[in-house]
Amino acid sequence: TMASYEKHANGTWSVRFYCVENFETVKKRLRGYKTKKEAENAYLEYKAELEEEKNLKISKQGTRLIFSDLFEEYCEFHKQRIKSSSFYDFDSKSRIHILPFFENYIVSEISPRLLLKWQNSIDHYSFKYKTNIRGYLSGILKYAQRYYNIPNQLQNVDNFKNKQETIKEMQVWSEDEFKTFISKADKLEFKAFFSALYLTGCRKGELLATNWNDWDLTNNTLNINKTITRKVHGRSWTITPPKNIYSIRKISITQQLSDLMKEYKEYQQKKYDEINFVFGSKSPFADTNIIRHLTEVCSETGLKRIRIHDFRHSHASFLISKGLSIVAVAKRLGHKDIEQTLNTYAHLLKSDESKIIDKLDSILI
Repeated sequence: TMASYEKHANGTWSVRFYCVENFETVKKRLRGYKTKKEAENAYLEYKAELEEEKNLKISKQGTRLIFSDLFEEYCEFHKQRIKSSSFYDFDSKSRIHILPFFENYIVSEISPRLLLKWQNSIDHYSFKYKTNIRGYLSGILKYAQRYYNIPNQLQNVDNFKNKQETIKEMQVWSEDEFKTFISKADKLEFKAFFSALYLTGCRKGELLATNWNDWDLTNNTLNINKTITRKVHGRSWTITPPKNIYSIRKISITQQLSDLMKEYKEYQQKKYDEINFVFGSKSPFADTNIIRHLTEVCSETGLKRIRIHDFRHSHASFLISKGLSIVAVAKRLGHKDIEQTLNTYAHLLKSDESKIIDKLDSILI
């Protein structure tokens, strides 16, 4: 807070201000100065001494700070600042890959060589996975640097190199493969769910979170404004906001899907008294049931087994193959921008050099 200065009857000056001492805010007054300038200088000197004393305390505290204590403190700090599902990921992976290695070390003694040894211990994981874990450790050490004045040695250690030079081929189903699959999906609730996955391109969590208010079966639209996550301590699922603000969207659905959803809705209302979720009833479908049904039908039909998320890839691939613009596909998928869509699906775009030359030939020079 700003200091306030006062001239007294005896001609001397004093200064009043608030400051933090021993973690408590206290009111201070310094008095007996011949001029206001002297009072100002006294105030500035007092502030500088307090700051030096605080830094010394932090430094001393930092020299004996154990990593396990830092980790738990950072968890409390970090938990308030990110989505619960993101914290679940951080907490569970850090307790497996970071805490056991560093827990008994004094943080100020964690050297670049020790950090390199840790990196080597997780080097067998995929580039994306181990880079993610390194990012978690970086966050912890940056916190120590900011609040305990301990140098972050991780910035002196080279990051992982991406050894995966070739992009894995995306697993998708063609239109015919999907038709084969859905013709054998005999349970109406799963036929509706897998049809919605393939024909909307929604993420699994987005579809599982929908209720009937989100489906406009008169105007054939679907509102996406929330998601289901399993990444939560102490519960099997929870509803959270979608992945990001761009994921909140309204998309059109086909008449065939709309008709199927009407049939399914009628079936569901006869079967259950309490319906909170379109795909489920009181609770959303369990992942195990979804995967079991997918696996059974794939075995029965001889189709290649794709992941649930590959239905979304299949939807995007189908639209791109039909010549739809990347902008339209990005908007439907709820991507932040077309760069995200291009990074995922650019390999599906055909480069037709002959057509390019035909167009350029029309330019007269």
